[in-house]
Order: sequence, then C-alpha cells, then structure tokens
Amino acid sequence: MFGEDVPRSAALRTYEIELPKFRRFSNTVEALTTNLCNMQGIKYQTIEARAKELESLERKLARHPDYQRLSDAEDLCGVRIVTFYLNDVDAVRDLIRREFDVLKEESRRAASPDAFGYQSLHVIARLSEERRTLTEYQEYAGFRAEFQVRTVLQHAWGVISHALDYKNEDAVPAEVRRKLFRLAALLETGDELFGAFRVEVENLRANYAHQVTVEEWHNLPLNFDSVLASWHKLPLAAVQRVADSSGFATDEQTHDQDGQHFRNSLNGLVSLATTAGLTNLGELADLMTAVGDQSDKLSILVEEIKSRGTLPAGDPCDVIVLSMLLRDPRLRVRGAILFRPEIEDSLDVILHREGLR
Repeated sequence: MFGEDVPRSAALRTYEIELPKFRRFSNTVEALTTNLCNMQGIKYQTIEARAKELESLERKLARHPDYQRLSDAEDLCGVRIVTFYLNDVDAVRDLIRREFDVLKEESRRAASPDAFGYQSLHVIARLSEERRTLTEYQEYAGFRAEFQVRTVLQHAWGVISHALDYKNEDAVPAEVRRKLFRLAALLETGDELFGAFRVEVENLRANYAHQVTVEEWHNLPLNFDSVLASWHKLPLAAVQRVADSSGFATDEQTHDQDGQHFRNSLNGLVSLATTAGLTNLGELADLMTAVGDQSDKLSILVEEIKSRGTLPAGDPCDVIVLSMLLRDPRLRVRGAILFRPEIEDSLDVILHREGLR
C-alpha cells in the first residue's frame, strides 16, 4: 500500500512528488464511481473527488502526532457521494463493496438521540484486483480512497455545523445546544419521511401503470405521475400528426421518458391542464384528440417562429400546451407557462393578430 514505507519525516516531501498522480487518481475514481452509479440507476445529488492538498496533509500530521508513516493518512484521495434518500446510501455502499476492495468501513452516527454529530458512511477502499491489472489503472494499484456517502440532509448538517465551527458537543454553548439537537433530529426525521414518501410514490406509480382498460386509466386523477404512467396509452399519434402537418421539427428528446427535458415539458402540460379545469386522464385524452382543431393556427405560429430564425421542436407536450393557449389565451396568464423568447414573441404576435389577447 502506498506510503507504508514512508516515515513521518519524509511524508510531506514524498507526497508532494506524488500529488499530481493522486490528482489523476481522484479524477479517475470520480469518473468511475459516477459511471457505476449511473449504470445501476442510483440517483445522486453530487459525486466529487479530490486529492488532499499538501497544506491539508501538513495540518493533519500536526493534529496526529501518533502518525508514524504516510500510509496512516487514509484520506489522501477523498470521494464524496451525496444521495437523495437513505436507501440510496445503502445502494452506494453495496456498489462500493462489489466494485472496489474494501479495507475499512465505518458508519458514523450519533450514539444517542441527544448526541452531537451527523450521520455518514465512510469506506476506505482501493481499486479491485481485476481493475488493478488493467493498464489504465496500474499506476494507482497501491492507492486508497476514502468514500464518504450521505444524504442531502446529512450533508446539510455537516456543512452547517462545520461553518459554525462546532466539532463536538462540548464546544456548543449550553444556551443554544438544545436547539441544535432539535435541528439534528428534524433533519433525521426528514430523511426518514422522504424515504417513506418515495416508497408511497413508487407504489402509486405502479398502481397507475397497472390500470389496463380504457375505463380504468380514463378515470385516473390528473397529476404528473398518472400521466407519466399512462403516457403511451394517450392519443399521442393524433398530436404527432398535427405537429408534423403544422411544420414542427422532430424532437428526439421527447422519446426519453427518464430525461429531464421530457419531465419538464410534462410538468408544464399537467400544470396548465389542471389550471384549465381538467381533472382526469379521460379529459386530457379528449383534449389531445382535439388538438387538430387548432392546426391552422399552429401552422401560422410555426411560420412566425421560423421567421425569427428558429424551427420549433414538435414536443407533444409543448404542441398540446400551445394549442390550449391558442384556444383560450386567458390560460397564458393563469398558467404562467414560459417558452423560449422566439416562441413567446411569436405567440404574442399571433394572438394579437387574431384579436385574442
């Protein structure tokens, strides 16, 4: 292992020489971990890695006179993974166990309900034996990384408490200690409730997806999750025909239901449809079937947008929304749906020309 043969007296000098390699190692581990999480479908807020700077190592050695070798400093490469949910902390831990050689694992959390501190999973690991034999990883064979895995709320606690300069319970003034404990308890409760909320939403989405007959899914309440689960049961072909005949460009991004572009568009559609008074998926289906009623105005709108140097994409959600705005311009204000400036300006022109504003 790197640093085992480097005495304390030579630690800084040796690490200064190896620091560029540790920076490359940090970038490599960050890219590898990000790719692995993406492949496993683990959602995260951030994944970042860093090599410890020379000054930071110097301060650490000063704090730890018991360190006899450079290898005693286990965090020369640090990787922080911040997840949204507690269950994903476990998923990341399992991933690290599968994909790396784990040398040490520690779950740091408050020992009692009124104890000071934050929860976090810490894992010391190195590249797996299989990866260490690959050419691109061989120079890092003896390196270790400290993985820190925690939720967004756990991270918030760590960042805020660090900013307050309180490293332990005794450092907190007694007058405010109780409030800090209450805050820590609230964050922990928040993590648990977010996890429970996630389970309920996933169960609800599964239930929506199992509504097979037309009568069943037509009667589903109108919300983001019900529309998402029933998206391919809705009359998309009717909307696509109108988009094509009106001159909209093909929009490949709308085929990716997991993509943020699609979800943002769908949120806008559901919001405007709700504002318009629609309450279930059957009413939304009827609205989509009637998009063709606005095909002439949509064609004029596309030409106006093209005159401004833009070819609008035929996102089904956007086409439906634009048809709704052309049918009832009052929704423009009530729904507060925003498009690109070229589309906004063109919509203003068409509505003014038609005397609909």
